[in-house]
Formats: sequence, C-alpha cells, structure tokens
Amino acid sequence: MKSQFFLYTCIVLLAGSIMSSCKKLIEIGPPRDQLASNNVFLDSTTAEAALAGLYAGVANPSPASDMSTSITMFNGMSADEVYAFSMNYYDDFTNNSLTPMIYYVDGLWGTIYKNIYIANAVVEGMAESPLSEAYRQRTTGEAKFLRALCYFYLVNEYGAVPLVTSTDVHTTSRQPRDSVDVVYDQIEKDLADAKSVLPSTLDIYGGRRIRATTWAADALLARVYLYRGKWQLAETMATAVINNPGLFRMNDSLNQVFLANNEEGILQFVNGIASSWMANNFVPSALNITPKFVIQDGLFADFEPGDKRKTNWVGYKSYGGTDYPYPAKYKYMAGVGAVEYNQVLRLSEQFLIRAEARTQQSNYIQAAADIDSVRLRAGLPETDAADKAALMAAIEHERRIEFFCEWGQRWLDLKRLPGINDPLKSRADEVLFLLKGSKWQSTDALYPVPQSAINSNPILSQNEGYF
Repeated sequence: MKSQFFLYTCIVLLAGSIMSSCKKLIEIGPPRDQLASNNVFLDSTTAEAALAGLYAGVANPSPASDMSTSITMFNGMSADEVYAFSMNYYDDFTNNSLTPMIYYVDGLWGTIYKNIYIANAVVEGMAESPLSEAYRQRTTGEAKFLRALCYFYLVNEYGAVPLVTSTDVHTTSRQPRDSVDVVYDQIEKDLADAKSVLPSTLDIYGGRRIRATTWAADALLARVYLYRGKWQLAETMATAVINNPGLFRMNDSLNQVFLANNEEGILQFVNGIASSWMANNFVPSALNITPKFVIQDGLFADFEPGDKRKTNWVGYKSYGGTDYPYPAKYKYMAGVGAVEYNQVLRLSEQFLIRAEARTQQSNYIQAAADIDSVRLRAGLPETDAADKAALMAAIEHERRIEFFCEWGQRWLDLKRLPGINDPLKSRADEVLFLLKGSKWQSTDALYPVPQSAINSNPILSQNEGYF
C-alpha cells in the first residue's frame, strides 16, 4: 500500500507542477526544476510513475480533459457520424459553429499540450538520469512515441501549431505556429527514434498491449506516411506490422475486437475507471430515457446488407416509438471491471492503409486483397473494385464503416481526401455540404485556436474563418 501511495504521489506531484502553469499554450510550464529534472528520474520507480502519468494524460476518461474521448466525440459530430440527441452544449460541433471561446475546443488544445509538456519532461529527465542506458532509451522512446501521437492529432485538428520540444518556459511562452510540414517532420523523427529503442515483444509489459512497442511506432508511421502521400513508405510500415502474425491477427469475432489485450490491438490504452469509458459516453444506460448519441442516417444506411459490423457494433435505444441507432463498439458500463481497453491502433487499419498505398502505386490486385481482409471478416463478399477510382471509393467506404467513432478517423479522412467530383476540393466539402448545407464552410475543417491561448501568447495567429 505504501508503494502504491508513493507512486500515486509522484504522479500527482509531477502533474501538479506541470498543470499549475500549463493551462494554456504557450505558458507550457515552469522552468525546469528539481522535481522534473532530478528527483523524479533518480530511480525507476519514480520514472515509471512519471511515464504512467503521461499515459494517463492521454487516456484519462473525460470529454473535457482527455484526447481519446474528446477526439472521438467531437470529430464524430463535426463529421457525418453522430449527433448528440439532447445535449445542446455539443451543437456547435454538429452545426460547425465553433468559436475560439468554446470550452471543449479550449480543453482539447490545453490537454494535448499538457501531455506534450510531460513527454518533454520525460525526455529531458532521462537524458540526465543515472539509470541504465537500456532503461533510459526505452523510456525516452515511449515518451517520444506519445509526443508524436499528440502532435499527430494536434496538427490534424488545428493545422499549423507551435512545435514545442522543451520544458523551458522562456523559449516556449512566445513561440509562433510552425507549419504543418515542420510538425509532421518532427512526428516522423520522434517515431523513427522511438522505433529504434522500443521493445519488439510484449514481454517487458507482462504480455499486455498497453504501452508503446516498435510495432506501434511502425503502425503510426504507416498512418503518417499515408497522410503525407509517401505511398511506398506507408506500404512498407504497414506490411511490417501485418507480417507479424505471432503478435497480431484479425479477430474473427467482432465482439472481441475491443476487449482488453485482444490480438488485433497493436496499442491499447487502459481506462482510468474500472469499465469502458467509451461505453459510458455512447451507450445509454437503463436510466437514460433517450439515447445519448445517435448515428447519422447516412452512416447507418452505408452498412451493406449482411455486414456483421452493423450487428455487433450498433445498438438501439427506443424512444417515442422510434429505435435510434448508437455506437456500441464498447459495451461494458461502470462496475463490471476493466473488460475493454481503448483501441488506439489496430490491425485492420494497417490493411486499409496498405490498400490505399498500393492503389496509389497502381498495384490494384493486391490493394483489393487488402480490402478483402477487412470485408471477409465482416461477413461480406470480396470487393469488385478493379481500378483506381473504384478502389479509392471502396477504401473510403471500408474506413468509414470499420472505424466509425474511433479516434476521429472519418473526420480526418474527409479532410485529407480529395473530392470525387472536384479534386480541388476536399471530401469534407462534398460530403458535409450535402449533409449540413450552409452550416458547413471549408474553413470549418480546422478547429479554432482557443482565444485563451492567443491571450496568453499574442504571437499566435487564428485559423481562417474565426474571429
């Protein structure tokens, strides 16, 4: 009990020293002090506590102060996935009417930068730590992986953002926004660094998939390369993960995909409560008269007849004589134990990443085979797509169905993919204008920089379309 209390105290002290002055960017945190640079990293116990605090900061279950829940919910409403049935405070996402003063946008920005600060503190602390070289390298690799994950979402939600890689407040408090390419370059560097030092097995983590490995770095690199149009590299990274059946395999039972330590999971986050926080957010309890979030009609109609994902991942809540569909990938509510973990990276994405990369390289036969790896598991026939346009449409469809309400994948896809009818536009312009009409403007593709951040750092500029 004493050791558990000690670990908890270390996390609280570290988080407290960070959060006391990192409320807004770019008041990221205090100048490096004895807690951050010396005491915390003197032994593996306190260093592990600091790293645990970083993982908890990314996975902490609160729609106002975490990444996974916020991104899944907010992006799902901003895109064409779900709408909040009766929670009016989310209407700004559904209506694409966000302003720099919106509390949730402010919270997401601040939370991600808080996590980045902790990652920077771990990297700096490990550089000065007396611990073994192997331990310092692995811990640094985990911190860099999580920093890369944070920046991936930050740059995709807000566009150009300040690239902060130091805990020195004197250099970060007045830092301007860096270009998207500069941020992506750092993401690639962090992941490459992490890949070279992270473990390639789960042994060191007790067989659990809850911390970063070299395979997690490969999987996230595959996504980054895909987003940047580096097709061959995306294919190579995805293939490295797919070709490791000893660790990863597609689970034939769709109801097991989101269970703790499922073999489809490349990286899972442990919830901060003894249940699935995603279920608590999306699944209405017996006490809920109405559904919480409802799947949009277009998404619901996009499920093909016989698709097992509709049977296993969609629930229904009856209200006023109507059955409303809701996301039910995560099913276990509070009080049942940690049955489900938050799937951060999973194998089916790697097949669809590779399918898209191969399509872009005119390797249509193998691209179709990758699509079929996902379709056959869902109980569907093989794709009949055979040319680039048809394959890209098929991949977009599979990604929409496979990853609905998972880490904002659909929202990010709509923004990155070119329009079908007008390649000079994005798919977001085509799809969301049809869904939302005048409520959609192209500038809505980026969330506004919080006004509080600009007040703290006047060098920061606002995204186009916001005042």
